[in-house]
Amino acid sequence: MLRTLQRVLRAQIRNVATAKETAVSLSSKSEITSELFDDVLNRVNQHDRTIEKILITFQDKNGDKKEFLMNKNISTPYHCLKHVNMLLAKKAVLAIVSYPNKDAQIESMNEPFLDECQFEVADFQTEQYAQLVNQTYWRSCSILLAAALKKGLKDNIAISRLHAEVPQSFFAADIENLTSELSPTDLIDLSIFIREDFIGQNIPFETVTLPSDMAADYGFDSSLRLCRLRDYVTAVDGPVISRSDQIGRFRIVKAVSKEGFTRVGGVSLPSALKCSSFAWEAIVENASDKIT
Repeated sequence: MLRTLQRVLRAQIRNVATAKETAVSLSSKSEITSELFDDVLNRVNQHDRTIEKILITFQDKNGDKKEFLMNKNISTPYHCLKHVNMLLAKKAVLAIVSYPNKDAQIESMNEPFLDECQFEVADFQTEQYAQLVNQTYWRSCSILLAAALKKGLKDNIAISRLHAEVPQSFFAADIENLTSELSPTDLIDLSIFIREDFIGQNIPFETVTLPSDMAADYGFDSSLRLCRLRDYVTAVDGPVISRSDQIGRFRIVKAVSKEGFTRVGGVSLPSALKCSSFAWEAIVENASDKIT
């Protein structure tokens, strides 16, 4: 059932932590290729054209401001923070971006700036944006799960739907074309594979927004936000985390055979937070009971 797993992790996953529960769910549209993502990114970035410089203002939690001359449609909040403090860049989960004459909007740290603006950031300790951070984290875990299933299973599966059921305390991916059931051993091996080949590799969650004036060129009716993790691309209904190493404890806890598909569900805790092994096992058991 599984592809060969190299450098299998034997050690226990270290202490990490949790997020409060809020409602969010997303469904993937038809699978989008990595090549399409590159094409959209190139068009949005206006490759082969003159790069336009824009002034970006970052405001820290103390209200202090720093200004950066960045590249329009290319530079991101993550790029800016690397000039401030690399630790801050690694911790930041969301960017709260304020464009002139517009309401502040919540963006992924890897989403390119569209124009001159001011921004601040939220991490896993920012109480003001806790609900949005939780939604973002759960959404990102479902994407990582889907990407890992596509790569880790030898069957040519299709991802039909992603779930980020924060109130239900689990995330999941519905997969089709699985030729046999996933055993408990398969789920353990997949969880180890995810730790080794995804979480431990510091992979960026790349994002780009397909503008409405380009949507018809790709067969879509309206503007669309795309996310890519390695070669897996999906449409998303909100922001995602910055990089895979922001994910800490991660376990696939259940695979449920349904009519025409299999639902694979899991649970996770951010690497920035702390949790005892006892509490983690309780979280895992709770998620297993709720995945149906």
